[in-house]
Amino acid sequence: MADKIRVTVTYEYEPDMEEYPGCEDVHAAARLDADENDIRQYPEAYDDDIVSVVYEGVPG
Repeated sequence: MADKIRVTVTYEYEPDMEEYPGCEDVHAAARLDADENDIRQYPEAYDDDIVSVVYEGVPG
């Protein structure tokens, strides 16, 4: 297996709870995002929410 570079991007954003029907708190909103709003589909929509980017070498 080849060596690789792993990039970990951390996003933080304050949800508009009106856009999360049926969610009582931010934990439920996060679960809804994980299930239905895959960040990989619209990554540019979250550019302003990036708080850290970590690059690391991963041995194969």
